[in-house]
Amino acid sequence: MNIEVWALLFLFIIPMPRSEAQSDAREYDVLRTIVFMRTEGLGMIDLLHSHSHNKEIKALCLRMKSYYTETQPETVELCRGKDLQLSEKDVDVLLDRLKKGFENYNVERESDYQHLFEEHINKSIQLYAELVQEQRWENITHFSFTALPELFNLQQEIRKIKKR
Repeated sequence: MNIEVWALLFLFIIPMPRSEAQSDAREYDVLRTIVFMRTEGLGMIDLLHSHSHNKEIKALCLRMKSYYTETQPETVELCRGKDLQLSEKDVDVLLDRLKKGFENYNVERESDYQHLFEEHINKSIQLYAELVQEQRWENITHFSFTALPELFNLQQEIRKIKKR
């Protein structure tokens, strides 16, 4: 499924009443961060998969995409009914930035892109680990807790590939 379709799920399908008072601004900030990180991750793996000639990287990208697909329903549920103040323009800016970063993709510099991919995974792990420790919102804590194991596995896989 195309990254734009995933992003549109967050922007248009989830009902977001504009008049709803935001009871917890921090929760909304966390959810926005999760949505943007997932959008960035999906965009990055789509671009890396289409540019890379490395079979291991392509397989890792497919595994990461599978991770996003499997966790998508719970992510959508986290955001349901919340006005996250996201716009299509926000998503477009993010995806354009990613595409621009891949314009001069060079197979000889693939390790740079692998490093960015690993950095993204590390930031995701850091965010979810903090949310689990914080235990402020039960649904976000549960989502973060269930997301972490596969992120740790992906982190190990990218490290193995980088060592080769």
